[in-house]
Amino acid sequence: HRVKNNLQVISSLLSMQQRALTDPGARAAMSDTRQRISALALVYRALYQGPDLKRVDLRPFLEELTAQLVAGDMSHGPAVRTELHADALVIDPDRLAPLALFAVEAITNAQKHAFAGRGGLLSVNFHVDAQEAVLEISDDGQAGEEALNASGVGRTLMTAFARQLRGRNEVVRNASGGLTVRLIFPIPDSAQAAPSAGNQAAA
Repeated sequence: HRVKNNLQVISSLLSMQQRALTDPGARAAMSDTRQRISALALVYRALYQGPDLKRVDLRPFLEELTAQLVAGDMSHGPAVRTELHADALVIDPDRLAPLALFAVEAITNAQKHAFAGRGGLLSVNFHVDAQEAVLEISDDGQAGEEALNASGVGRTLMTAFARQLRGRNEVVRNASGGLTVRLIFPIPDSAQAAPSAGNQAAA
């Protein structure tokens, strides 16, 4: 609980600093850092609010994380609609943190490049099979070759987070013409999948 509160204090301080900046690039970088810290705070909140301090149900966590990121960007342009489909999986915090940070990078990149000035549809899908889990984050923008082959900080971080999970990541063009960012990682022995087939949330 104290860790979560400390992270929220840091996020508030960064927000104050962001408002004082005039350079757009510096403001964007500060915003990205604040979103990463907010995601970590959400990890700790999910832990202390849940029935088990060592495990988190990933489905409601993804719903809240997606809503938090989209709501934080609503004042900057047209609305972004969201669809979320998620199989149930209980996961430990050591794996939850890099997964959450991967999602932050993927959603933030979509907000910057696919949805800027136009809004659109953000789809978050999480599927579990016998051996692997797959997180897919898709937009309906119009992605060019430069978007597929980008090598910025966000892509570098996503690769690093995938490696922390002993998994892999990829970026492909989807049927809507936008990008789908995919994280594939092995299901740990300690993870538990619930018997339900999945869940859907939309906004």
